[in-house]
Amino acid sequence: MKKFRLSALALLLGTLATAACPSLACAGEFLAPGEPIGNQLNDKRWQRVSGQAVHFFPTAILHSSRETEAGKTERSTDTIELTGDLNGRIVYHVTSVFDYAAGTLVNTGHQVFSGTVSGGEPVLLLDDNFIFTVDLNNGDTLGKVFLTRTLTGARTQCRLTVTGTGFDVQGNGLADYSGYCRHYGRE
Repeated sequence: MKKFRLSALALLLGTLATAACPSLACAGEFLAPGEPIGNQLNDKRWQRVSGQAVHFFPTAILHSSRETEAGKTERSTDTIELTGDLNGRIVYHVTSVFDYAAGTLVNTGHQVFSGTVSGGEPVLLLDDNFIFTVDLNNGDTLGKVFLTRTLTGARTQCRLTVTGTGFDVQGNGLADYSGYCRHYGRE
């Protein structure tokens, strides 16, 4: 029951944020994981992190594509390599909703990070709350990542903002990330 309430709350907040701010320009105001909030500001375990990401679009596996009134919905599995303070790979199971009339693409779903955070021991971290918005007219990409559920390894949480920076010659998406991570508790 608790999980349902949290999911319903996340869905409601996402819907309210989208209704109040349908453009990419102010999405960060509602969804920014950036700095820890509330009592977490006093928690010295939160450390700033930053780095780069490469999204391997050419090797993505497209599972389904369905036309909608506004565009299409696709489901795929992609991989992303992170370097910097987070060093490892993400397996990204994504639902992509294209709205051609609004000129937007919104990605949500599940992703698992496998790697190290700030030079620590390897961890597996789950994120089932991420959201990426893309302006289809100019390519601007903004993502919010919440790697907050430890699957294995030291208990670790990371909250990141991701900004697209372009593409390499192979067609891979390039991005910068920054945010905060913490290690806490027992394994």
